[in-house]
Amino acid sequence: MVPFVKWFYLLALSVWIGSIVFLTVVVAPTVFKTLPPDDAAKLQRAIFPRYYLLGIFCAVFGIVCVGWLLADRAFGKWPGILSLLLLVSTGGTNAWLLTAVLPRLNELRERKTPVIGSGKMPEPHWEQQWKELHRMSVQLNFAVLGSVLALLFLVVFARVV
Repeated sequence: MVPFVKWFYLLALSVWIGSIVFLTVVVAPTVFKTLPPDDAAKLQRAIFPRYYLLGIFCAVFGIVCVGWLLADRAFGKWPGILSLLLLVSTGGTNAWLLTAVLPRLNELRERKTPVIGSGKMPEPHWEQQWKELHRMSVQLNFAVLGSVLALLFLVVFARVV
């Protein structure tokens, strides 16, 4: 059973890394270059909750796999514990981005939209808050990518595969 758990764990990490890279490098830039700003924002609003849920699912699945591998002594103690900590923190980061940051970004965009539609300039503090939150979410997204790459390194380092 351990070979299947190893395979599923690697699959989860691969899907997670692929989704982060694809969204960051392909989807996000293409959406805003091809669609009008309002349509691009609507599409991003539909994509990001699913994106964060996928990350949460991969983290939970990874926790189960690493726990299994630790129990079967197929994963070294310290690389396994470090992997669990990284999985919990990255899954928690995605959960926080999904439940706290994303709704706030959407709320700030909603406040801006009617003002922009009426031809009036938006309140500068709404725009500034949105930019700061967006920058933080991008930085956290790259931190999650770095953590998942570190998880992949730990699999190789611990000679799990």
